[in-house]
Amino acid sequence: MNQDFRFPLHIQPEDLDRYLVHGWYRMGQYIFTTDFLERNGEYFKTIWLRNKLKNYTPASTFYKLEHRNRNFQLEIIPFDYSDQYEILFQKYRLPLAEGRPANLHEFLFGDSPVIIFKSFAINLFENNKLIGTGIFDIGKQSAAGISSFYDPNYKKYSIGKYLIYKKIEYCQQNGYDYFYPGYFVPGLKAFDYKLEIGKDSLEFFDMGSNNWKPIGELQLA
Repeated sequence: MNQDFRFPLHIQPEDLDRYLVHGWYRMGQYIFTTDFLERNGEYFKTIWLRNKLKNYTPASTFYKLEHRNRNFQLEIIPFDYSDQYEILFQKYRLPLAEGRPANLHEFLFGDSPVIIFKSFAINLFENNKLIGTGIFDIGKQSAAGISSFYDPNYKKYSIGKYLIYKKIEYCQQNGYDYFYPGYFVPGLKAFDYKLEIGKDSLEFFDMGSNNWKPIGELQLA
């Protein structure tokens, strides 16, 4: 099993690209990599993913979600932490299983005195009410999905999945090469949704060869 952490004081856009391409990812205001996840004393393998955006074509699910959410208002802006995000995060967190971060600020910043990532937010509103937010980090040619959360009263709209689609759409439209959604974990169904978004463009990181390969070549046995 492998796990490592780094604590840079600054990250330039090209630095983030370089970390992501080698299977590193954001946690708080530092960078980590791992090939395992511990859950209730049991260890699972982690497999890092990315979407190759030149190969990405939205699935029919995306267009269904666009129609389902057509009456909401959407904005994409630089992320600036505020109470409105914290309030929404707490609504989202309340009905979930234990083990989630206690608050959004802790999840994004920890106890770091500096902010080293350039982040954007996709905000979804019903009239003036914030009902969903998706946060993603921007590099020079790559972006990484960090978090999506929403008001549980709007669960039927599949807002979490919709926001991921919109992150990818934004990145493709703005000329980015890759979108990194993090890892999935064979054996834990909570991560399986990542395999359904942009299947034709999805790649996984083979730590043995230090290369990205099409998801169809992944062997889990």
